[in-house]
Amino acid sequence: MVQSDKELLDRNILPSEQKSFSPLAKDWWNKKNGPLCVVHDMNDFRIKLIFDYLISTGVLKPWQRNQPDALQGLKILDLGCGGGILTEPLARLKAQMTGIDPNEDLIAVAKEHIEHKKDISDNVVYLTETIEEHCEKFSNYYDLVICSEVLDHVPDRKSILVAASVLKNGGSIFVSTFNKTFWSWFLAIVCGEYILRAIPIGTHHYKMFISPQDVSDILKELNFKTKSVKGFIYNFITRKFYVHNWIGFSYALHAVKGTENSTE
Repeated sequence: MVQSDKELLDRNILPSEQKSFSPLAKDWWNKKNGPLCVVHDMNDFRIKLIFDYLISTGVLKPWQRNQPDALQGLKILDLGCGGGILTEPLARLKAQMTGIDPNEDLIAVAKEHIEHKKDISDNVVYLTETIEEHCEKFSNYYDLVICSEVLDHVPDRKSILVAASVLKNGGSIFVSTFNKTFWSWFLAIVCGEYILRAIPIGTHHYKMFISPQDVSDILKELNFKTKSVKGFIYNFITRKFYVHNWIGFSYALHAVKGTENSTE
């Protein structure tokens, strides 16, 4: 029996993932000690990487890094945006942001949190839908697609990455996730969830982790060139993320659509 497009989309939305995130919605914006505090701590690190990537491809000039309107005119898709933790600061830098997530509870949180922020609310659109559904309506549209802490929560990673067709030619995709190694299992799940209780138990599953080589291989089939793979690690004392040469735990990957430039 041939599966419908809707069945294929539903297959990529795990009920267990929806259930695990929905109860966190009410504390999503508790930056100090809420269940997503580590994700909040990740923002400065992710924004710095985004600037690095956009500067490396010539979309931005180095001097624009510290400008309050540095992302003016850029269309950015935050895939799996949740409650909008990364979407909002990028909108504050004047990017035209679209945040999508299949979880209605999280999109409701995102909309409520931005509702009265007149300085950025006009720069953001939140949609309850999957990337597969979104790419049916948009093609060659975005300058940047952000897929941060998403691939380790969906069963069909290729389906997610195929949907990067929403990017313009020369556009960038930014992926951050866990590598599939013993150390990612031990540090993220055993230490992060069960020992330190920094993130809720059951947030991550080792079988969902994916290596940077596998991500690069999928993207290569889609006419993307991987430009950079960097490891990063979190310091629980300083509550800061740092770039690291070691990619055995987690990594940030930058790829560009339709380019033959060499890897950084």
